Amino acid sequence: MAPGFQGKPGHQGHNGFASGSPDGRGPPPSTLAAQLVESITTSARSTARPDETSELKRLLGIIERIKNHPETLKTNEERIEHNHMLIYVYTRVALEGLRWDDPFANHAQQCSEALKAINFLQVTIKETPAVLKFCPDEAAFLFRGEEPLWLWLLPRVLRILGVGPCLAISPIIEKLCQSVMEASYQNGILWDLQPIVMSYFQGNFSG
Repeated sequence: MAPGFQGKPGHQGHNGFASGSPDGRGPPPSTLAAQLVESITTSARSTARPDETSELKRLLGIIERIKNHPETLKTNEERIEHNHMLIYVYTRVALEGLRWDDPFANHAQQCSEALKAINFLQVTIKETPAVLKFCPDEAAFLFRGEEPLWLWLLPRVLRILGVGPCLAISPIIEKLCQSVMEASYQNGILWDLQPIVMSYFQGNFSG
């Protein structure tokens, strides 16, 4: 497994992993994602508790080492586990760090950060669709249980829908949701998610 964590991704077929960019040139999407995450510093959450700050520093250290030595990830499972960690860190800092109810916040900047986060998720899930089913070991992360990633992630994405300053990026959020559904149709490892995810979306959007 990749350095730092162990989880329960299950058996992965070839559809759960892509080895490069869509056109076959340049670094794989996860490398670009790691570069994105590199721009995040613990100072971005200045109000974080000491244990939160410690976790972010530790995870960013792992991300930095793997960015510098991508050959560390030798298997599909290791890439999936690493991408799960990227999504966890980026979501915690970028999405959960946004304060839509703050009247003094720069909403244009917040909307831009949300858009970058959604695009990041789109790229990373496209690279390793099986990451949606990844379940970390108990207590591996401060703000993650053992539920599959999709169930932890989607509420944090959908809460942006309907937020006044972010109405313009609603189609991008909807496209991400569509991508999650398409991944469950197109990848055999995710077929069992189809009815569950569909029911989840129906329940949210009908409400």
